[in-house]
Amino acid sequence: MGNWEDTRRLVLARDGYKCVSCSTKVRSREADVHHLLPRSMGGSNELSNLVTLCDGCHAAHHPNLAGGLARRAIERWAIRLARWLDRDARALESGMNFGPVLRLFGVSHFRGGQLPIVLAALSGKSVLVVSPTGSGKSLCFQIPALLRQGCTIVVAPLKTLMSDQVSGLLRKKIPATFVNSGLSAEEKEIRYNMVGLNAVKFLYLAPERFFVKSKEERNALAESEPEFLVIDEAHCVDAWGRDFRPEYGRLAEVREKLGLPPVLAFTATAGQAMQKRILSSLGIEDAEVFVRGVDRPNIALVRWAAAPSARHHEIAPLLRLPVFAGRKAMIFVPTAKVGQELQADLRNNGLEIPFYHSKLGNEWERQELLKRFQGESRPVVNHIICTNAFGMGLDVPDVRLVIHWQQPASVEDYLQEFGRAGRDGKQSVAVTFTEGGRGPGRDTGLLRFMAEKTANGSGLDEMTARAMLRQRFLQIEELTALLGSKECFRQGIVEYFEGPRTTHRQGIGMRILTWAFSKETVPRQFRYCCDACAGLDQRYETLPQSVASVFARKVSG
Repeated sequence: MGNWEDTRRLVLARDGYKCVSCSTKVRSREADVHHLLPRSMGGSNELSNLVTLCDGCHAAHHPNLAGGLARRAIERWAIRLARWLDRDARALESGMNFGPVLRLFGVSHFRGGQLPIVLAALSGKSVLVVSPTGSGKSLCFQIPALLRQGCTIVVAPLKTLMSDQVSGLLRKKIPATFVNSGLSAEEKEIRYNMVGLNAVKFLYLAPERFFVKSKEERNALAESEPEFLVIDEAHCVDAWGRDFRPEYGRLAEVREKLGLPPVLAFTATAGQAMQKRILSSLGIEDAEVFVRGVDRPNIALVRWAAAPSARHHEIAPLLRLPVFAGRKAMIFVPTAKVGQELQADLRNNGLEIPFYHSKLGNEWERQELLKRFQGESRPVVNHIICTNAFGMGLDVPDVRLVIHWQQPASVEDYLQEFGRAGRDGKQSVAVTFTEGGRGPGRDTGLLRFMAEKTANGSGLDEMTARAMLRQRFLQIEELTALLGSKECFRQGIVEYFEGPRTTHRQGIGMRILTWAFSKETVPRQFRYCCDACAGLDQRYETLPQSVASVFARKVSG
């Protein structure tokens, strides 16, 4: 016979929507249609080989599958009860089930915090999610998209990110594609035709794609009527929306042309002020905001006062510690000039460490160095000097040490960069060099100079450029204040992103869904929080001693 759903309906109608074994009434979506002669033994989908069974009787016929069948019955009941008990779950359709789509992605449960985001998206709300790289942000838009009928458009900043995500979806047999300037006109037309036929579930684009000269291409996008507009790396809306890539500042206009679909925006880092600017720029001020995973309790945070001229003398013995032998370490520098000077100083100290920056060789050389650090190419690189151009979205699980030669330009940049340590949950350390004094110094002076250079070269009108510069100066000052605080450094960072801690009481329906579909894991707590909490005193300790003590104390507190 042809379509399985048609066959299934005929079997259920023939059997009167009753289990032929125990005569229990069954609902259409919950009934199991059982092959009398299994397909593995030559059984067919003929009506004569099919009968209606309830979950219990079906499990009895398949003892080796009883656990999985019972699990699916629990999932269906959890959805039904949640819809009945909790208004937040009423956006779920009666036949919707998270289980099969989770298994499609090779996981059995949501991670902590993912389920509320998915439910908000399915209820038609726009959302902004702030969560570190590697925490499963992609699943939070992929699952709602698969549970809806139409296509989802994903705005991503880089070609490599697009192709990597599309390749991952295609490996899971999920129809996805991207359109960028690297494709021929014929290939673009084929892909847009697929979108028009609703044959593609995900379409990845850069924001510039919506403003190309081709009227046909703009019309194809305007007619796509996506279920969701996803903004990946949403901090680009704030960081690039006015100067570097102005199309990021026009995404509210894009959304309107697409029919005002819900916006699902995701970023690894955005403080409360930046969150408001992103929502305002996208025109979704009423969106629900989720902040997850800002606190990384397995990363010890160490602030260390040292003059710029002395920092390489601190870094060299630190990298020689036995605990970092054969382990990954990243050293962030603010400019290519500083990086080259540090590389030469470390070479004089007997350490040959490669330096990654945007002007290094050609694209192939930069990608090759990235692959060597990720362990995908030989010879493997364990220690690397880099500017913040190194690997947007980089996810290497076993980085044990992140060093900042000086403070970055914002708390957002700092979180994203030191957060590349310890993604496997094991004890790691983030060291940031400071000047130790109060008031502006050489470090902040360099950052302010770079901000002025960017503002002056932005091509913006004078008033807008000044406003941008004031914002950049404020961001520098916010991180300088946190680095100079005598209070818990970690708590200051968490409050910058999340605000004061609040408790939210979960409804019974949501608790049922969480029990059925989520696995909440509590991050492992280590005794060493930050230099303030550890009572670190530079008068009596060296930096290598301090960092070594972190690993000596790594028993749970």
